[in-house]
Amino acid sequence: MLMDRKTLKLPFTIGHVPDWMCPSCGKGVLRVKKESFFTAERAHSRHYRGHPEWEPTWIDNVYSCLLYCTNDKCKEVVALSGSGSVDYSVGEDEHGEPEQICEDYYRPKYFDPPLRLIAIPSSCPKSVSEPIGESFSLFFASPSAAANNIRVGIEQLLTELKIKRFNSVKGKRRFINLHIRITLLPSQYSGIKDLIFAIKWLGNSGSHSGESIGMDDVMDAYEFLEHILEEIYGKKAKKLKALAKKVNKKKGPIK
Repeated sequence: MLMDRKTLKLPFTIGHVPDWMCPSCGKGVLRVKKESFFTAERAHSRHYRGHPEWEPTWIDNVYSCLLYCTNDKCKEVVALSGSGSVDYSVGEDEHGEPEQICEDYYRPKYFDPPLRLIAIPSSCPKSVSEPIGESFSLFFASPSAAANNIRVGIEQLLTELKIKRFNSVKGKRRFINLHIRITLLPSQYSGIKDLIFAIKWLGNSGSHSGESIGMDDVMDAYEFLEHILEEIYGKKAKKLKALAKKVNKKKGPIK
């Protein structure tokens, strides 16, 4: 299941870290090792401090830290880096009265190992799962690049489903474009064809710098993809295929 969209999109503060799920065990949540947290202001940001209209919201930071899994049976360690900024929020003064305060906010760019943004069935071939895993690494830093990797995963999926990649034109081998390959899917995959087309369009946008694609678009693609992979490689799908095979072999009810 896709992680909560709000959790993935919002910046965090040291006092309030989102419940990112551990990429290794999928059970524990990740917490910051506070002694490992380091932040520094970037050169261009320091330069603007001399501007007569400077204010804290102009600050541009970078940060890095280590995260640890709260599951005692796992205790995975994850490296995190990203960018930081300052914004105003409402706090309380010493008398309990509301006051405006400046607070540091941080956005993730790179997790190592990356977060598992959707579940990939264990029986999913590596040729499909690897580009999807690469998209997880790119999701926060470059949604467009992540979308393109998902598109690569779909190309590989069609190959695994025995959809041909080439045809012959005047004796020369030519690639078949993704759109045509999707139309070649047999009727048994008709229920997921529209989802694959939707991923193709989003992936196309990720491949062209002139078109804008954001985190929400990539999360849409992940939701389509998770359903597709579950339909093809999930445990329920495997059970149904095994049952159908038995029925077909028996040519009737199974006693």
